[in-house]
Amino acid sequence: MMRIMFALGFICTLVLPACANTIFSFYGVGDPVRRVDARSRSMGGAGRSLADGLNFSSHNPALLGAFRRTSVSVQFVAQHRFLNGGNVVNDGDVGAFQIALPLGRSLIVGAGLEPLTDMDFGAIEDRGTGDLKYQLEVEATGGIQAISLGLGHRVGRRLFVGGRINWVAMGTLNESWLKNFDNETIFFSHDEITRTHRGWLPSFGIIYIPTLRWSLGANIDFGGSIKQRQIQRNRFVEQREAVEVMTESDVEFPREFGVGITYLAGYRWLASVDVSRGLWQATGDGRFDTWDVSTGMLWRTGNPDVLVRSRRFELSAGFHYRSLYFPTASNSQINELGASFGVALPFVNNSGRFRYVLEVGKRGDRSKHGTSERFIQHSFSVVGFVR
Repeated sequence: MMRIMFALGFICTLVLPACANTIFSFYGVGDPVRRVDARSRSMGGAGRSLADGLNFSSHNPALLGAFRRTSVSVQFVAQHRFLNGGNVVNDGDVGAFQIALPLGRSLIVGAGLEPLTDMDFGAIEDRGTGDLKYQLEVEATGGIQAISLGLGHRVGRRLFVGGRINWVAMGTLNESWLKNFDNETIFFSHDEITRTHRGWLPSFGIIYIPTLRWSLGANIDFGGSIKQRQIQRNRFVEQREAVEVMTESDVEFPREFGVGITYLAGYRWLASVDVSRGLWQATGDGRFDTWDVSTGMLWRTGNPDVLVRSRRFELSAGFHYRSLYFPTASNSQINELGASFGVALPFVNNSGRFRYVLEVGKRGDRSKHGTSERFIQHSFSVVGFVR
């Protein structure tokens, strides 16, 4: 079974496009992806301090230190976005493919292929006057992906530390700018821009478990500069053949700090709260620093004894609030509110589990930002363990 999961996850990650989170993602490097697994997603995104050997969320590298057996996770995300103008946008993607491999009793290596940002934008607008009047069509899609390499270490029974390097080497941002002139004697103009990225983004995390019921976690993404290569292809008004121009520039990712707390009420239930702060304002003009606040709860049914034949499902729910960094004409920051619900079904002999998560919410305010959107997101996750 593990071989099938590994092959399926690797193939899907290669062939599927980047899933877009929001119409506002056109600016900067796109919309940052919340790097949490399906279980944390079902709890609103909380869980950076939940070190139980089942947490594949990569925002806190210290979570790797809790794994005691080789584990694999594949996540698929599908989304429906309902724009205020009546349009509906559907997209989907493999959210992340990850593996955790214990080396000895206290050292765990993690690797994965994960999206860092997503972009999906489309707009049509009439511009110009007289003979130079034209219709401008803009489309932007894609995302930035990273090969994630992590190392977790368990220090005694109460402390976990970990580090992660995100090697930005995959994914593209693609833009299309098309001008269709009303005057038929003027040839259309079509610009295509492809952006690729290369660089390293490190992070560090720590988890402390003072008692059997409480755990505390914190992490820092150090951010930094990565190299962006832009290839622009122009078709001028009187020239049908494309002219290609290549340039390079540095793109800044922000520092981000996060903290979390988890309460474990034995086998039956647990609750988590997370807060993070992203310093986007220092990376570009007009950008906003961001907040991400999430809270959630998980409930287990059945009997914890594996020898007892009873159904052991997991039910979870959560809420989240986050602000986006994108600049706006009104200088008013874009906010997102969402609620999530999830259920997990175990495999035979506790060799893994399947999890489904439903998330609903709203982004933006039409009166402030000119547009808004509601979204419904479906997440499907398969996790497998090697005994």
